Amino acid sequence: MTSLTVDEVAKLPSGKATPGLSHIPLIVWIDRTGLPAWQIVLTSFLFLVILGIVSLILNRVPDPNMYSNVIAFVAIICFFMLLYISLGRGWYSDLKELIDFDSSLAIFLPLLEPSKQIVRAEVLLAAVCSFTNMYFFRPTDLDQEFMMLIFMWSYFFLEYLFAILSFDILARQVGILYKVANSIRIDLLQPEFYSLLGNVMLRFLKLFIFGICVITFSFNIFIEGKLEASNMILAIMPYFMPGLFMLGLYMIPYNHFKRRMRMAKSVELNHVIRAINGDLAHLNASLVGQDSSKLTVIDLLYYEERIRNIKEWPFTDRIRSMIFFGVLPPLTWVIAALIEVFIERVI
Repeated sequence: MTSLTVDEVAKLPSGKATPGLSHIPLIVWIDRTGLPAWQIVLTSFLFLVILGIVSLILNRVPDPNMYSNVIAFVAIICFFMLLYISLGRGWYSDLKELIDFDSSLAIFLPLLEPSKQIVRAEVLLAAVCSFTNMYFFRPTDLDQEFMMLIFMWSYFFLEYLFAILSFDILARQVGILYKVANSIRIDLLQPEFYSLLGNVMLRFLKLFIFGICVITFSFNIFIEGKLEASNMILAIMPYFMPGLFMLGLYMIPYNHFKRRMRMAKSVELNHVIRAINGDLAHLNASLVGQDSSKLTVIDLLYYEERIRNIKEWPFTDRIRSMIFFGVLPPLTWVIAALIEVFIERVI
């Protein structure tokens, strides 16, 4: 898998597969359609549901719950597909804009593409997980239905494949984001641009909240609504806990960027404050050094306030509100449910 130069990135046509979404030929073909992620996922959902129900009818499966389970299971598959496509396309788009701002970041483009060995290992892992799931959780009344078992294994394989590939995308994004946060040039005169760095976590947060809803809905169908809300949270914990862990990982590169921004602000404020106090020679080393002769004390006071008001985290107010209202309410609900379950078991 070849990497792209800066010029190739700028000229990449819409008909080409997005770098980072070229794990297997089927995904490359889907991505090359250029359709929005939601259209791809909706079409896949309808196709897989119809295929699953028709397969159940042809195999004369008597259990009516299997038909609703197909819908719930396909919903989970399609969520991971949406996560994979949306994160891959979105991060590549952000990275192109970051490279336009700082061309030195182009050296990180090859990190988008996994090696062939990694891709083979991921597909093999998905196949092994599918066989393991079928071995332990297949319905006993389908032991003799070979075609039905093949059909079920295929759906398990799709679920594990897109889940593993989504984790691959997430891991690569965090790794590249860490390198970008430590390498991107700091320009205090264009601080609004750095909100691009926050897009990657905001995009994941939106999909994560949507995914919790999809998985909760699907799991409720699987158990036929027999669990209370607190026990339901415990049951789906293997799904939402990795998401909370990923949100925490995103904060590591952001914290490094914050330190760099704080240091740049401190240096610039030191020059400006000294100039305000009468030592104008310090302005020569500041960002406004070329216009130092034209600046009055009032201008310097306004400039000082502007520098102080620059946000050190790469988040806009919209992103801050999304994080506050998107993460804290579900998190407090989860903690409250865990405490309730703990008290009930102790008593």
